[in-house]
Amino acid sequence: MGDGVSVWAFASIRGDEGQIKIGNNSNVQENAVIHGKTAIGENVTVAHGAIIHGAKIGNNVLVGINCTILDGAEIDDWNIIAAGSVVTPNTKISEGNLIIGIPGKVARLLNDEDKKMIKEAYENYLGK
Repeated sequence: MGDGVSVWAFASIRGDEGQIKIGNNSNVQENAVIHGKTAIGENVTVAHGAIIHGAKIGNNVLVGINCTILDGAEIDDWNIIAAGSVVTPNTKISEGNLIIGIPGKVARLLNDEDKKMIKEAYENYLGK
């Protein structure tokens, strides 16, 4: 875990099926589960109840409440995965998108307000 990482009550980070890395300033909120070989970048918010299993998450990503991101998925930098969305196995999400639905699909490109929200989300957990 990098500097400034916070892990909140009842979150589970299980490294029994592979190494888990969490980058600087990221936060893992209540009841989230991270399992399997997983890499999470810097400035990432993993919101309440999210599940990340064997995936790679870039920098400056907001993983919404109760999202599921499955094995082999790769989420590039500056993305928002909307609450309740499911990113299916081996899905590749390029930089700068809002992902919505089951299965998760690109709804639109992020705008400046979206990027501001990502920044505010992780900074909130740094106490800034």
